[in-house]
Amino acid sequence: MVKSFFKLIRWPNLIIILMSMSFLLWLVIRPGLGPVVKNNGLTLPEFILLAISIVFTAIGGYIINDIKDISADKINKPGKNSIGIVFTVNQAYALYAFFAVTGVASGTAVSIMLHKIDFSLIFLLTAGLLWFYATAYKCQPVTGNLVVAFLSALSFGLVFLYELFALQMEDIHMKIDPVALQIVYSVVLIYMIFAFLVSLLREVIKDIEDEEGDEKTGCGTFAVVYGNHKAKILALVVGIIGLLASFGFQWLFFQKEFFILFFYFILIDILFALVIIKIIQAKEKLHFTKLSVFVKLLMLAGILSMVLFYFEFVR
Repeated sequence: MVKSFFKLIRWPNLIIILMSMSFLLWLVIRPGLGPVVKNNGLTLPEFILLAISIVFTAIGGYIINDIKDISADKINKPGKNSIGIVFTVNQAYALYAFFAVTGVASGTAVSIMLHKIDFSLIFLLTAGLLWFYATAYKCQPVTGNLVVAFLSALSFGLVFLYELFALQMEDIHMKIDPVALQIVYSVVLIYMIFAFLVSLLREVIKDIEDEEGDEKTGCGTFAVVYGNHKAKILALVVGIIGLLASFGFQWLFFQKEFFILFFYFILIDILFALVIIKIIQAKEKLHFTKLSVFVKLLMLAGILSMVLFYFEFVR
């Protein structure tokens, strides 16, 4: 049951979320804003609460998605959905409620600590969006894909936003160099765009991969409504936009003299190009399953690039 639980909560995805949040704060935002923020900003307990909120809300989303996908997964991924096999539906709903409520509560707690109670609505709306994604949006062409992509990008934005809230509480934000703040803002925006595009690409590919089960269970994804050929074209368009965005990021790095990042993003370019080629070549479900692995590598490569930002800022 323990192994099934970790599969249920998608533990590799959670590690990626925690890595991205931690790297963004300590390797990009803090060094980017300069020594004036040293020992200021989000405290470790505040960051942990923010991380718990995002991670637990994501877990809730995974669980409710598996609950609603029981029938489709019997066709798309036989035996891989543990709900109805290892966990009963009632147990799954109980787990969903625990993680979703704890996630919203943690987000509310850190918002109160930073005197930004109004922003706790972000966490409630995020949990609500994941519920509606699983129950409705997922089976609407493109809408569900955009929701997941938006929420993926949001986790990056929340780290930056709550770090600024913490600095405002201590009146440190007035001492930050406006140029440094603008650079960090641009870098965070780059990662938000990157996360959005890669997540959108992953979702479109996943729809193609799951087309058979979705069609038989009446789930009208883009692949079901418009066919795999047009879904492939959509994935191809997103992949090309991602590659062009990567070129744009490199141009910005070159202008800011972030030469290490400029050369590192050649790897991102290559991965995007490989994904585009494999989309063109893909014909069977197995091809799209392997393609999903490439997209995950692309996301991981993007996250690891944050390590290099630290050296760019402190050199």
